[in-house]
Parts: sequence; C-alpha cells; structure tokens
Amino acid sequence: MKCLLASAAAVSIVASLAAGPTYASEECPGNPDALGTSRVVAVDPATLPRVGFMQYKEMVELKPKEVILTFDDGPLTKTTSAVLETLRKECVKATFFIVGRMAKAYPAMLRQVAAEGHSIATHSVTHPLIFPKQSFDKGKKEIDDGFTIVNEILAQDGRQAAPWFRFPGLGRTAAFEKYLAERGIVAMSADFPIDDWLHRSADQVYNIALARLEANGKGMFLMHDIQPSTVAMLPRLLRTLKERGYKVVHMVPLGTPNVEVAQAETRVRVPSMAKQPATSAPPLSQPVMPMPVTAPPIPKPANPVLPESAAPAGPRADAGAAAASDPVLTSSVPLASQELLGRDNIVPLRRDEMPFSVFWPSQVMQDLRVLR
Repeated sequence: MKCLLASAAAVSIVASLAAGPTYASEECPGNPDALGTSRVVAVDPATLPRVGFMQYKEMVELKPKEVILTFDDGPLTKTTSAVLETLRKECVKATFFIVGRMAKAYPAMLRQVAAEGHSIATHSVTHPLIFPKQSFDKGKKEIDDGFTIVNEILAQDGRQAAPWFRFPGLGRTAAFEKYLAERGIVAMSADFPIDDWLHRSADQVYNIALARLEANGKGMFLMHDIQPSTVAMLPRLLRTLKERGYKVVHMVPLGTPNVEVAQAETRVRVPSMAKQPATSAPPLSQPVMPMPVTAPPIPKPANPVLPESAAPAGPRADAGAAAASDPVLTSSVPLASQELLGRDNIVPLRRDEMPFSVFWPSQVMQDLRVLR
C-alpha cells in the first residue's frame, strides 16, 4: 500500500485495497453468461497524474473493446442500490466518485458500494458548479474535506478511498491540478460521457453510450448512479457489451496485490471539425465524439435531489409547498423518474444546492471542442 502526502488539512489519504472477489464471465456465481470483469489494473499517480481523453491527452491504456465503468454524484440509496444489483448480476466492478454531502446523508450505501468490491474515489463535498471560479482556498477545502468525509465512513470497515479525484462538472484549473499532483492524487476525467445528467430517457442514454463507445472502440464511461435513466438502461447496456464482445476493466489503487499496473496511452487531440476546411473532414471511421459547441442552457426546472424513502413525510410536504411558491426552487422531474423513485420521494432543492452538474462550465466546453 502506498502512502500519499497529507492534504492541507493534514488529512492522510491512503490507497485502499479493493474488497471482494473479481470474477471472469464464466466464473460468475449463478450467471455463467455474465459480462464479468476481464482484468484489474492499478492506477499509479506517478505515471498517470491526469487521466481521461475528454480533457487530457492521457488515458488508461486499454485493449480494443475494453471499457471502464465510472459513476458520479452518489450515493443515493434507491438508485445506487439498483446500480449495484445490476453490476452484481453481471459480476462487473466499477468506480464510484462520491460527493461528500451525499456520503454523509447515506453512509450505509457508501459502505455497501465499497464492501461489494468497487473502487471509491471522490468528487468534492458539495459539487459546486463554479469550482474553477471559486477561491483556491475554497477549492482546496472541497477536495480535502471530500476525502475526509468519505474516509471517515469507510474507516468503519478498515477501508479508505482511492487517491483519485474528479472535478465537479469537470471544471478544472491548472492550480487545482497542481495541488492534486503534489499530493499524489490523480485528476481523473473520463473518455466519454453518456449525457445522463441532461435528464434524457433511458433509451436515449443507452443509444448515446453505445454510439460513443462504438465510435471510439474502447474507453472510460462517465455515468451517474443518481440518474433513474441510467438505472433503467444499465442492464441492457451491459448485455449489449457482452453480445458485442466488449470486456470490462476494473481500476484499483496502486498497492493492490497481484494486479498489473496501468500504463498511460496518449491519443492525439485534433482541432474540431468546425475549425477545419471542409476537405479535411475525417472519414466516419475516425473516432467521433458528438458534443455541443456551446454550453446548454440550464434546464427549467432542474432535477431535484431524490432522498431515501425512509425520510420523514413532513419535510417533503414543506418542500413541495415551497416549490409551488418559490420560482428558484425546482420540483418537477421526468415522469419515468417519478415512477421509478416514487413521487413521495421527491424533495426539491435550490438550484445552487444541486450536488450534481446541471450544465458544464465554459472550460469544459473548451476542452470538448478539440475532440472528435
């Protein structure tokens, strides 16, 4: 196990070892036709300080038709538990980027994710949408406190988070990247998103995920375990991956015994097609990343936080009444979400309290302009 430098708050962040067995497809208990986990790789911050082709040149080296599954913004009991059930049936391991205040709200769910052998990383405390624009001290506190909250919960079972951090909304700055690197923490982006945070239907999210994977041939998915559309389409997506010959790779912290160390793969980032002469447009066989050029408007209304069913009824009623009278509060979610989670479990929050992205900052959109 590799010890890392302490944070500014003197919080020691130590790589945790993945818990639970990893099964190949044919070894999956009760499901010999499962997708399974084909191999496990350890991510070394020294060789991979920044990862993810959405924003960086470097990605975790993968073989053709290999994928890495990552989920952001949880835990949220109703949705995260459903994601775990799907992963369990397919004997697939993933990485969860945890929002600190969600972990405080649902600590048992976080402990279950870790207990089932998935890697745990962090995603700030409050998921501020203005992360790159806030003061350096505030940003450091979001990073440090996020690790502290998650590690205090995991420590109850003798575990700690992996030294990986995903910027909220993927909003980054060179100063924060340097801060992470100095502490041996990987700035982990992704290779392509599935746009589930835009509150699309399950069919739309499935089609986007598959199209982007097929266009790139391999890579790291960015998904959200708090999104009902992702919960609904995930079984179908994993079945399709199996049918089309894809393999799942599980990332673990450096120091995990008996696993290979991940290598860095560098891919060429090229100017967007909009900036090229028409004659130089690449053939369709080239990797394509369909992305908007400008940031989308804030959805009206934005999706609220969806709490556990065990929450008392009183606050729900109070929140619903407030939403009806306060235009800043949001109370509507897609019908499919209401049917999955139950209308009584919908509590709106103010837009600036959302623990997940409603839109991507301009820096992220600038990053995406150079992708194909």
